[in-house]
Amino acid sequence: PRPAARAPRRRGNDARVLYGLLEAATQRGASDLHLADGEQAQIRVGGRLRPLEVDAPDDVRLLVGPLLDEAAHKDVEAGRSVDRAVALPGGQRFRLNVYRCAQGWAAALRVLRREAPRLPELNLPVDLSELATRPHGLVVVCGPTGAGKTTTCAALARHALETRGGLLVTLEQPVEYAFDAPDGALVRQREVGRHVVDFATGLRDALREDPDLLLVGEMRDPETIELALTAAETGHLVLTTLHARSAASAIERIVDAYPPSRQPWIRGQLAGVLEAVVAQRLLPRADGAGRVPAVEVLRATHNVSNLVREGRTAHLQSALQAGRDAGMVVMEKSLADLVRRGAVALADAVAAAADAASLADYLR
Repeated sequence: PRPAARAPRRRGNDARVLYGLLEAATQRGASDLHLADGEQAQIRVGGRLRPLEVDAPDDVRLLVGPLLDEAAHKDVEAGRSVDRAVALPGGQRFRLNVYRCAQGWAAALRVLRREAPRLPELNLPVDLSELATRPHGLVVVCGPTGAGKTTTCAALARHALETRGGLLVTLEQPVEYAFDAPDGALVRQREVGRHVVDFATGLRDALREDPDLLLVGEMRDPETIELALTAAETGHLVLTTLHARSAASAIERIVDAYPPSRQPWIRGQLAGVLEAVVAQRLLPRADGAGRVPAVEVLRATHNVSNLVREGRTAHLQSALQAGRDAGMVVMEKSLADLVRRGAVALADAVAAAADAASLADYLR
């Protein structure tokens, strides 16, 4: 993949200050750094925010300006957020999002790994490796912001490359992980806004590039969703993320992206290609040592496909609860297991649960 953007040295004074903030954040084990005009920098450690006790200017435009070209500056001033990948001189990479808010300019920086992780490194409570071996179909990883969706998708893609080979084409904003292509595999990573204008255009192009595996950073609009479904239908394995709190709500969000007149057709196409929906949360560990994942896994059994096709998403939760033998996992069961092990506090599990009563039942 193309190297992450580096701050020009000729404007290095402010860039060096930002580098210092980023280095201080990573030394403290932070996953994120938050900046805003007139405010002290904040970091997220173990899922919780705290001040970063480092002296630094509180003018975000000065701090991140050297990383942005003129077009990006204009986008931020016009009220559009800008995404970039940033690398420290030592190689540590970050995802940068710059935007405007009531305070003025603001920025969020996420610490990135240098290479896609392996699935076992994620400490997921279930084995998802089989999903990466499917010859075709759609696998959706959903959850709130910061739930590790992109990381799980990248790990699935890495497992697919290592076990089945083929050509992986990614569409990301920005490119977050590097992939090593083993023998029998190729990787083509494209960054939206840099290599291609948008997800839909990139996905349309990708279908003409002889891919075996597609990683779509996010399905954000009806055109991208429809192209992803078509790709899955025409013999490709498509891995993608979606902002949704549960597997059922992910299905609803895909369908609701379309007007009522088109929804029956979309439900039918989705039912025909869906392999699984993985809903994910990251919770603070009870011992304060980082975060731990909880997951919900909805697999596209014959019953689930029929429910999707018929628009009976209200019944998907019952299918989840009855689908243990098919490899399904209920989020509240996953949360209850973490509480029983002492891995997370009960209060954090309750906050993450969609159904507190169901969580209580699993804890009995």
